[in-house]
Amino acid sequence: MIKIIPFIEKYKDDVVQLVLDIYENELGFVGYERPDIYNICETYQEDAYNNFWLALNNGELVGTIGLLGKTKELAYLKRMVIKKEFRKKGLGKKLLQTALTFAKKQGFKIIYAGTVLENPNAIQFYKHYGFIQCNDTPNDITAADDSICLKLDLYSNI
Repeated sequence: MIKIIPFIEKYKDDVVQLVLDIYENELGFVGYERPDIYNICETYQEDAYNNFWLALNNGELVGTIGLLGKTKELAYLKRMVIKKEFRKKGLGKKLLQTALTFAKKQGFKIIYAGTVLENPNAIQFYKHYGFIQCNDTPNDITAADDSICLKLDLYSNI
């Protein structure tokens, strides 16, 4: 049974391995800096406006999602990854709902998500849940290697 919990240090190495496996081995994005995955607590859990969640299947890490507040109204989804064998089974929806429910409680109004053209499944996933592709991305809201930015207005789509 899959359980979603806030990040705990015990899974630090598993997060690094999962994220790098998907980004580098699956998507081919090698050589990019990803300092946040080595400092989850400092990056995502320093205050009440950020968090990082783990999807665990009988104690095994099978997915992650993070949320970083950028302003009082804007937040950015980060590191949404799911092990291949757990995709298209509703886990992405559960992770996304966890992050969006948290975002609403914190008072965020707009949530951004970034991805790349080479990941059409991610683009389709976000669009399915109401995200729209945007060109008006605020400065420093997406990762340097993202080529697609999507946004969701929490109060018109949930």
